[in-house]
Amino acid sequence: MKLFSIHHNLDRIEKLMVAERQKMLQYACYRLGNIDDAEDVVQDVFVKLYQRLHGGNVEIRNMTVYLYRTLANACVSNLRDNRHTTIVSIDNQPDPIAPETDDFEQEYRRINSLLNIIPDEQAEVIRLRFYGDKSFQEIADILNIPLTTAKSRFTYGMEKIKRGMCASLSV
Repeated sequence: MKLFSIHHNLDRIEKLMVAERQKMLQYACYRLGNIDDAEDVVQDVFVKLYQRLHGGNVEIRNMTVYLYRTLANACVSNLRDNRHTTIVSIDNQPDPIAPETDDFEQEYRRINSLLNIIPDEQAEVIRLRFYGDKSFQEIADILNIPLTTAKSRFTYGMEKIKRGMCASLSV
């Protein structure tokens, strides 16, 4: 009976990985600023899920919520662990950078600077909405907040970003 349970869970993980991997990578990439760290974090999240389910009789009510909550926590941990790392500007790299990498770097800096002007809890809702492609109900479940709070954090965050953009344009 346990063998069937493990096989069933592995099948669920595989289907979920296929369905959510790209969205999770996009979310993690915009959260962390580079694809290498994003791929590592997403892979770690899937390994943790597998280990948790393989470990025994563990009930996860909503695997997608579990994945994104774990992913958000893993991104925060990665940022905290790497904040003391020396950052080398991409402008000083000797080899030319591929145009798509350069475009991402510029877009990431622009978006990150906008998200830095609002409270973290509002920025996280915006990231999950745009980069995780999550509904407000899914965001509320992932962050363990009421649906109305998820919607209001999104609205207030977007309003602050718009005001910040308008202020920088008028300077």
